[in-house]
Amino acid sequence: MKRSIIIILVLLTAALGLGLAACGSGGGTGSLGEIAQYEPDSVNEQADNAVGGSSESSGSMVREDEEDLVSVRIEGGGAEISFNLERWSRINTGSDKLSEGPFQIVTMSSGVADAVVGKVAALDLHGGRDYIAPAVALLTEDGRVEFFLADPSVGTWENEYRSYGVLPWLKNIESLTYEKMDGISEKTIYAWDSKGLKYDISLVGNLTNIFYSGGAWEFFYPNEYGTELYLGMVLSEDGAMDLVLGMESFDGSGYEADQRYSGTYEVFLAENGNRQSGTMDVDLECTWWLAELGENPDPADKAIWDERMHINATYSFSAIGDGYLNMFLKDGQALMYTDWHGTPITKYNFWQTIFDY
Repeated sequence: MKRSIIIILVLLTAALGLGLAACGSGGGTGSLGEIAQYEPDSVNEQADNAVGGSSESSGSMVREDEEDLVSVRIEGGGAEISFNLERWSRINTGSDKLSEGPFQIVTMSSGVADAVVGKVAALDLHGGRDYIAPAVALLTEDGRVEFFLADPSVGTWENEYRSYGVLPWLKNIESLTYEKMDGISEKTIYAWDSKGLKYDISLVGNLTNIFYSGGAWEFFYPNEYGTELYLGMVLSEDGAMDLVLGMESFDGSGYEADQRYSGTYEVFLAENGNRQSGTMDVDLECTWWLAELGENPDPADKAIWDERMHINATYSFSAIGDGYLNMFLKDGQALMYTDWHGTPITKYNFWQTIFDY
């Protein structure tokens, strides 16, 4: 009798062990929508030109920053972000009142193929704080790059973190790295394309909206008559460019156009290309001019007319914040002059507009 009872107990114990093992193998990490919090088992040490930390498992990958503030998990084209609030509390005393996530990441173009997380001062648009928030750069499945700042104190949009938009001009991108900039210790995020060219994404990080509102930008310059000259510029994603030059009416009621130009522009961004990164070539022809030279124009006026019928120049550019674009003449002709016989204007501080040119 005792032997029968012992055999039964052994069989029950074995069955229970098998049930628990089956239960354990059926659990684990599920789909992105089912994850409460991702805690990676290990972080692989990367070379200096890679992500601060990363780990990969079957069908998913995790990207983290060097300070273990942020983790991004990618699976099946979807992505989500989580925050290490204990680490955040060291730089933001209010972090203990925030949520660690995970939060869904929403992109503007296609699914997420990979990501890099790192602090880049030039990409920190928010300001008003004594720390730099990590930037999350997203490589999308269509070879484009998007980014946003990861800061739990800023809050989310409907419990989501949304990309600021697609970075302009960066296409056919195959990988992202976080590494030191040439010649200095500060780091940035580079995008690498299919030709092996690398692009510092901070050059265009503030220009995700450059083609919004039809790509229209305005610049104003006070002239000697107490009114303003204005320059309207329209940039198209296909490389077309249009300019409208004019002057404020003397009664202050508006602006009157006196010149129009059309043509093309080309942007150079590659750090290891054959042109300086952050420059733009402009090739424009005058299509309309309010002024007339007459039958026997003054030779000096005729020379100015001939010179300004065509604009061929190289400009450097920078974007210091959302909705602002600065252009500086490096070589060639200016986009506008102080007046007919005046000096060329070599620096243009554009801001975005919805004006219809």
